[in-house]
Amino acid sequence: MSEEIFLISHLFISHCHEDRKFAKGCQTRLKENGFASWRSGSIPGGEDWRREIDRAIKDAFALIVVITPNSKASEYVTYEWAFAWGAEVKVIPLLLKKTEIHPRLESLQYLNFTTRARPWDRLIEILREARASRPQEPKHVEPAPAMAEDRNQQRAHAKMMEALSDEKWTWRSIEKLATIGGVSPRIALKILTRDPNVAFARGDKGKRIAKLKVR
Repeated sequence: MSEEIFLISHLFISHCHEDRKFAKGCQTRLKENGFASWRSGSIPGGEDWRREIDRAIKDAFALIVVITPNSKASEYVTYEWAFAWGAEVKVIPLLLKKTEIHPRLESLQYLNFTTRARPWDRLIEILREARASRPQEPKHVEPAPAMAEDRNQQRAHAKMMEALSDEKWTWRSIEKLATIGGVSPRIALKILTRDPNVAFARGDKGKRIAKLKVR
């Protein structure tokens, strides 16, 4: 795949299909203010869209989630902002239509775009702060923090990281790592996604695989 759609210091706009007109307008306005933005509609035909979305979110300095009744009901939008949250990417809720906000997003200060005087200036200010505070890539691997309060997940993380450190292997399947860690593949992926030292891809059969970024 071409690397050109993964722009340096870009932000991700998460929205449902019904709100694409607003999302495109938002993307144009942000570009005028010096921000490169990325939407799922940016994926060329035939690409592995889920893998590309995951990568685009992890490489972003912030994610704007456009909140409407339709986007709240969308499992794809929910996945995108939840994935960003787990990857420690700043999530900025933007309330476009009156909607009961998801409990996890209630803890974040949202921007009210339901009024005629939309707070574009405040959005630009928040994005500039988020871009300026984006941490730099570490030059060496730091010890990973505890992935969860649950001790079983901490032990699973330690076992999986030990397996990834085995020099006999480069990539390991999530299923195999889950077995080593004694957890389900879903939990294994959740734990490893939160570790900045782990990179992900898909194997020949489309299965999720992982490796250490630096050994």
